[in-house]
Amino acid sequence: MKPPYHRSKLRSESLFWACLACLTGIVLAAPIQEPPESISLKQRVESLSKELDADKEQQRDAAEKALLEIGPDALEFLPQTDDLASEEWTMRIERIRARFVEDSTFDFHEPAMVNIQGNLSVFEALEAIQKQTRNPIGLGPFRGQDAFQEKFDFDIQGVTFWEAIDEVLGKINWQITPRDGAGLLFGPKFAIPEGQAELLKAISVEPPPAIYIGILRMQPISLSKSMNFLDPTQSTATLEFSLHWEPRFHPVFVRFPMDNLSVRTDNSELLLVPKDQSSEYVPSGSQMITSMRVIKPTPAALKIGSWKGELQIAVPGRLSTIEFSSPTENSGKSLSTGDMKVVLESARKNRDLQEIQIGVSLANQPSSDVLQGWIALTDAYLLDKDGKKIEHAGWATTRLTKNDIGLSYLFDIEEDLSQYRFVYKAPDSVILQTVEYEFNNIPFP
Repeated sequence: MKPPYHRSKLRSESLFWACLACLTGIVLAAPIQEPPESISLKQRVESLSKELDADKEQQRDAAEKALLEIGPDALEFLPQTDDLASEEWTMRIERIRARFVEDSTFDFHEPAMVNIQGNLSVFEALEAIQKQTRNPIGLGPFRGQDAFQEKFDFDIQGVTFWEAIDEVLGKINWQITPRDGAGLLFGPKFAIPEGQAELLKAISVEPPPAIYIGILRMQPISLSKSMNFLDPTQSTATLEFSLHWEPRFHPVFVRFPMDNLSVRTDNSELLLVPKDQSSEYVPSGSQMITSMRVIKPTPAALKIGSWKGELQIAVPGRLSTIEFSSPTENSGKSLSTGDMKVVLESARKNRDLQEIQIGVSLANQPSSDVLQGWIALTDAYLLDKDGKKIEHAGWATTRLTKNDIGLSYLFDIEEDLSQYRFVYKAPDSVILQTVEYEFNNIPFP
């Protein structure tokens, strides 16, 4: 049975998509010296990369030093490696790549910062935040809101993106409205309807405050208790909370390790954590909602004093390009860049279309779920002899294993695939980082 093909092209709105030049252009080796302005960074990196395989060790060392001096901007232009390359050349390329990746690795503890001063409308303040942080907020739907045209004197200095958003919205008594797998949504804070104050006076309407951890914002949404009369271990307290990350980043994997979750009540009861609950997610958008269960406390506990745990987030690395010339003649060939390895499994006629099948794997991936989220950030196409781009007519997943993913791409062309170059673009690594979080003083119902 043939796999179903997806007619819609995959396009990520991530800032990882940049207009990248191909990595495999042929350039003549140049002496290691300051280049004239007419020589592009791409050409210089390719030329120096060739020198890493020079006959003399002095030339090889000089080329490696020159590449390192360029810095992480050279990363996207480093050539891919294959089994035919010399061991020393491969070692040097991967050593340089590892250094650049380390130097440019994003740290979750380094958020975008905001500084706003002056008399501005709420809409203007949010626009300023968006511009300063390069975080797309999606302000279009709020342009016509009367509340967003109100002006205030702002003096926001040196706060994180999320703290600034909450402070600006607080001026008009609005808040971030959590929803699963979507972009940012704002709405008015809850207000007790007129005449119902007595009915709702026993309910706390002030939500627990959000906590800010680098690029992250977390906030409790609800806390509930349930009683199971037949099995006390199923009598639980469930906390639902939202997790936001700065919209300029696109995590492909989120995990909450249950082994590292510790929950204590205000009267020092340590609540047991059931291990049978899901803790791994493939998120989308700029937020997600999750919930966790613990064994129900005794009636003496009035609050959760501390809900302390860990979360792990995988963010894709830099976008890289793998290119196979004459696919029909290179079946079985594998190319690597960073942690990514691509195997060209076949290139053949499939009825009236041409089909290319590849296998893709990532070294050091934390979970097979990572591949499912990561694939949304990839792209594949052909280049003809004139460099014209031919988009694929559809794609399908042929397999998904613990170690790799199989992909099939169809192209609506009449010529043999040997006349084309097949290009595959994808983040060449997945960077997994761990952060600790803690909620405090959450009242039980």
